[in-house]
Amino acid sequence: MSRALFVFSEQTPAAHSTVASSNPVAGAGSYFPAGVAGPLSDYEAVDVILDAPANTTGDTLDVYVQTSPDEGQNWYDAIHFPTIASGAAASSYAAPLSTATATSAPTQVGRNLSPALAAGAVVNGAFSDRMRLVMAAGANASSSITIAVRILAQRKERNR
Repeated sequence: MSRALFVFSEQTPAAHSTVASSNPVAGAGSYFPAGVAGPLSDYEAVDVILDAPANTTGDTLDVYVQTSPDEGQNWYDAIHFPTIASGAAASSYAAPLSTATATSAPTQVGRNLSPALAAGAVVNGAFSDRMRLVMAAGANASSSITIAVRILAQRKERNR
C-alpha cells in the first residue's frame, strides 16, 4: 500500500470568527498554497486525525475539513469534528474518508467560510485533490490554541 502524510499545524481564532487554514502544510506539493494539503487525487482513502490541547479559548471551537472540486475556487464540508467545549480536556478524533464508501442520502454541507455540516458528521464518497481546515471560534473566545490535523492518504499498490 502506498501512503502520503500531510500535517496541518494551525492557531485557532483568538476571537469570534471563522477562518481557513493558512500555515504551510507539511507534505503538501510545492504548487499548493499555504493552508492546503494535496495532491490527493489518486488516493482511495484518507484517515484524518485531529489533536487538540485543552480548550482554553474561552468558548467552543469547531474544526471542519473541506475539499474543493474546482481547484480551490470553492470549498465544501467533508468532516465536522465534534464541537470542542470551552474548558474541555485535550482530545483526539479520527474520521475516515473513502471513495469506496458513500454517504447514501443528500447531506447539508457548508461552502467556503460558511460551514454547515452537523457536528460529528462525515460526508463519504469521492473527494478532491486538495483539503483545507476551517476553524470557528465561539462568540466569547478570547485566546487561541494550536491544533494539529494529520491526513494519512492511502492507495493500493498497482501492478506495473
